[in-house]
Amino acid sequence: MRRNLTRLFAIGAFCLSFYAYGQQKPIAGRVLDSNGFPIQDAYVYVEGSDKGVYTDENGNYTIEAKDGDVLGVEFIGFDTKNIKVGDGASYDVKLEKGGEINLKSLVAVGYGNQTEKDVTGAITSVKPEELENKSVASITQALQGKSPGLQIVNSSGRAGDQTQISIRGNGSLMASNNVLYVIDGVPQESMGSLSNEDIKSISVLKDAASAAIYGSRASNGVILIETKKGGYGEKTTVRLNVSRGFSKPVKVYDLLNAAQYKQIHDVSRENYMRDIADGKMNGPKDAGILTPMGDSPYDTDWLKYIVRDVASLENYSLSIGGGGMTTRSYFSASYFKQEGLIKEDNYEKSRLRLNVEQKITDFLSMGVNSYFSYTMAKTYADGNSTYNPWTMAIKAPPTAPAYKDGKIYKGTFKNPLWAFERDEVSHWQKLGGQFYFDVEPLKDLKWRSTYSGSIDNGRINRYDAPSTRRGQNGDGKPTGYGYYETNNNRNYQFENTLTWNKSFFNKNLKMNLLAGHTYQHWDYEDAYVQGEKFSSDDLKWLVSAGEINKGRSYILSIGLESVFTRMQLNWKDKYLFMASVRRDGSTKFSDGNKWGTFPAASLGWVVSEEDFLKGNASINLLKLRASYGLTGNQSGISYAVGQKLLTGGENYDQEPGLASVDIYNPDLKWETGYSSNIGLDLKLWKRFNLSVDVYSKITKDLLNRVSVEWETGFKTMLKNAGEINNKGFEVNASVDIIKKQDLKWNLATNFSYNENKIKNLGMDRNYYTTGFVSIVKEGESLGAFYLLENLGIAQQEYTYRDAQGNVTHTVQPGDVIYKDQNGDGVINDDDRIVYTGGIAPVYGGVSTSLSYKGFDLSISGQYSINKKIYAMYREDLLNGGAIGYPAFSDNMVTDALDYWSVNNTNASQPRPHMAAQISSWNNQISSRFLDKADYFRISDITLGFDLKSIKSLNLGLVEGLKVYVQARNPFTFTSYKGLDPEGQYVDQRVSNNQNESDGAKIRSGVDNGVVPNMKSINVGLSVKF
Repeated sequence: MRRNLTRLFAIGAFCLSFYAYGQQKPIAGRVLDSNGFPIQDAYVYVEGSDKGVYTDENGNYTIEAKDGDVLGVEFIGFDTKNIKVGDGASYDVKLEKGGEINLKSLVAVGYGNQTEKDVTGAITSVKPEELENKSVASITQALQGKSPGLQIVNSSGRAGDQTQISIRGNGSLMASNNVLYVIDGVPQESMGSLSNEDIKSISVLKDAASAAIYGSRASNGVILIETKKGGYGEKTTVRLNVSRGFSKPVKVYDLLNAAQYKQIHDVSRENYMRDIADGKMNGPKDAGILTPMGDSPYDTDWLKYIVRDVASLENYSLSIGGGGMTTRSYFSASYFKQEGLIKEDNYEKSRLRLNVEQKITDFLSMGVNSYFSYTMAKTYADGNSTYNPWTMAIKAPPTAPAYKDGKIYKGTFKNPLWAFERDEVSHWQKLGGQFYFDVEPLKDLKWRSTYSGSIDNGRINRYDAPSTRRGQNGDGKPTGYGYYETNNNRNYQFENTLTWNKSFFNKNLKMNLLAGHTYQHWDYEDAYVQGEKFSSDDLKWLVSAGEINKGRSYILSIGLESVFTRMQLNWKDKYLFMASVRRDGSTKFSDGNKWGTFPAASLGWVVSEEDFLKGNASINLLKLRASYGLTGNQSGISYAVGQKLLTGGENYDQEPGLASVDIYNPDLKWETGYSSNIGLDLKLWKRFNLSVDVYSKITKDLLNRVSVEWETGFKTMLKNAGEINNKGFEVNASVDIIKKQDLKWNLATNFSYNENKIKNLGMDRNYYTTGFVSIVKEGESLGAFYLLENLGIAQQEYTYRDAQGNVTHTVQPGDVIYKDQNGDGVINDDDRIVYTGGIAPVYGGVSTSLSYKGFDLSISGQYSINKKIYAMYREDLLNGGAIGYPAFSDNMVTDALDYWSVNNTNASQPRPHMAAQISSWNNQISSRFLDKADYFRISDITLGFDLKSIKSLNLGLVEGLKVYVQARNPFTFTSYKGLDPEGQYVDQRVSNNQNESDGAKIRSGVDNGVVPNMKSINVGLSVKF
């Protein structure tokens, strides 16, 4: 009996021990660095699950686990450490410094952070290490191809040129399509004050559930940036990065030389004379036309005069960060210098940043984030100017000299060197900062109060000396012109937020409540003055002008007041809910429409936490998400009633007065976006990550101009009318192919598809256009083209006939045939049809990183599919014989030599012809100049080696010494015939029967010969102490 009782007791004890082994228990401890200082915000998690917590300011953590579980501990800049849970209930962890960065489970959201598992919106995080050591003028250039739904276009290769950026398509006609940047909690218009090395995290908020907390400015998406601040108890770290390199254009035009130029001229003259002789056209027959072009003593390669052989790049940055038990700080200084392709194109940018945070007591802390940036640009006239040196150089005849008698030649053509005679410099300074304090009166309650502000000043000096070509008046007399412009922009913001974190029902329900109030104010000042009649080239300031002939000044003030709240619920880490609402009041609108309300809600289901999947070794995370919400857009109008109602000046008989320039509309209100999103997040085998999102966004109450009765004295008025829809899907995937201590290999890709459609315009007609190449039409997408349909080159006479069969026009062999869409026998605007593709509907990126011991290699690229570009430059450079005679005419590319003749009937170009009516016919706005512009570009290749990995090399205090080589835009694969499938004017203005300045702006994908993007090679050194 006793033996049986003993056996029974032993079996029971074994069962109880097995039961206890499988039970969850609280595990507590601290995370410290190698010096014994606590680490705040270290991530402690249970491997094989998505259960994880972050340490507090003293490094403490508490997490539930069972015996046998493995705890992982991660923090930026430290090696990951694993601990197996045993009988103990307390585990202190010391982390060692390392190069691996792993905070992928932490996601920045509006007004806070969430673990990746708890996120219910469509948010993409970009790792900060992907942006480090990148020699780019703008952070957005380094972001290209890094996030699904984020479309970035580098529109030209000018030094310091900014990018065009959009999230999930364009949803506005006259308002802005620009995203909102929020830097350390402060909404800003750009990221120009930031250096790549200053960034701690970047999150892209794409759906309304994520972005609606920013209300009326979030319709186009939000990019959240948090800067580095050092760490409590962190040893002071100094980082120095130096890189230098050179750049060249991805491609340049192959232009005609003097002999080829003469050949085209002579063939054009022969075709002209042949048509005259055959009676196919009438025209003059004077001696100048009959005489062939003589041989020129010049053969000028104009690009050599205005293009640099090699353009230099320089990038320097220094940062110092660290902290003690109660203070943490971060300081950085950077300098970037870039030479453009054009010789007079130079760009410099200097930045300073200082972030300091101090713990006053256990419940009170305060901090300051401050920055300063200075930008200098010595540049030239833009792409629309008559004196753009790039445009002038590609059109200048090779038979003309650059200099004559030691001076710049001033013939009958536009000498590109005239552009360099102008003295023009722009300076911009920005000073900004943020002061905040955090109070935690209760354990779970936090109050943050913030004051932030910035001053942005700019000035432009421009001088055309009397002796220069541009310094002459209309009669050719020297006078000189001076111009000075100044901009002073100021803004400030007061914000208070209250956050309450609380758990209920044995911590099964976690709740986060946020409430806040914000007031932001902007002042914009602008003034310019222009003078002429300068007595000397050296007296260039306006005080020396004999006459001040033009000027203007204005000031604009805008205020925005907001209240907002958000609730986040988490039940057993399985079921997630978020709801928010923001109410904005803007001085841009009249009293009846001053306020707008923007609610949003989202749901999440962590399927992998259900009993049937929990603990599955293969499926680490499976989560479903859904969201719906409203966002707004107010950027299309500038002040109280949204319109310029009066303008001053000499309105009648040279007397001053005021005149109405628009109709007052008190009913103007916000554009509103209605967004929905369904998403899936999947993590497998601790190696593979996948996110898929399907979305729809409907933008209503578009700011648009609609026709009004003629009795008003105006053609149109600004009104809320129209609707644009965007819908699509996105895929983001990554996989750790090899994951060993000394060898790691990762591959990532993202894919985006966006279908854009104009649902209605709210007008009495369903389209508007300039008569140029772009059209805004109901049922079509933004960026659509409006062109004649090119049917090719006629091989024999081709006749057009009207409805009665009468011949209306005859096309000669070698000329272009267009399709007569309406059959009336006349080719005109009525025969134009719509072509889509100005904005690519499919785009994405690919990247891979490989590291082996001290070596690391990263390659990234982006692509665009189903994109088209209207190559407007070819209307000039393949002008089919639009050749004046005997005066100088524009040059052409060598493709123009493949012209039609009886011996070359398969030519790609029509016959050259001197007659204006023939050349105009052949060069009408048509699909002849519409090119497929799909491309894949390898945007970055970086190869580095850390000398610290050489164990025999004693570097003393140096913790890291890395040398690297970087190539930017080294390879582009495309069938596009132009210089660059990315380079284009993307904000083509389209009018709707109103002043051009009031027309809608659409991204039309027009290439009018912009400076191509540059490819570069940089060599750098990164040192860490």
